[in-house]
Amino acid sequence: MRPWVVGAVLGLSGCTCSEKKQQPAPLEPAPRSTVVAPTPTSPVVSASWMQQVLTPTRMELAARIDYGPTEAPLTVQLELPPGLRVTRGRTFFTLEPTTEARSHVEPLSLASEALPVQDLALVVTAPGVSVREPYRFGRR
Repeated sequence: MRPWVVGAVLGLSGCTCSEKKQQPAPLEPAPRSTVVAPTPTSPVVSASWMQQVLTPTRMELAARIDYGPTEAPLTVQLELPPGLRVTRGRTFFTLEPTTEARSHVEPLSLASEALPVQDLALVVTAPGVSVREPYRFGRR
């Protein structure tokens, strides 16, 4: 083998050139994006009923409220039809403001002399929010 070939294979170069290796340009920081805060809108609130027991004189239900984020507390109230009474559970409560989506389930036991002919209503209110969800006791 010739000596110049061996030098090239071993990385030995006889070059004495005065060229400087070019350094890559320093990285510039990426431009910052401007984040615009969303405008306040009405919170998302939905209400539903979950039926567990329904007889002419006894009802076991759960009121479910899905909500958030909210800036103000939510007021939750039951509107009872005539002849219906609550034996366990609350007819009025407040859900605190939250920065994330949440669900609240409120169990209820109700009693009556006969199956009510008017609806039980779950009413959820807050500034900019008004949700009314009826429970019809099996009626359409």
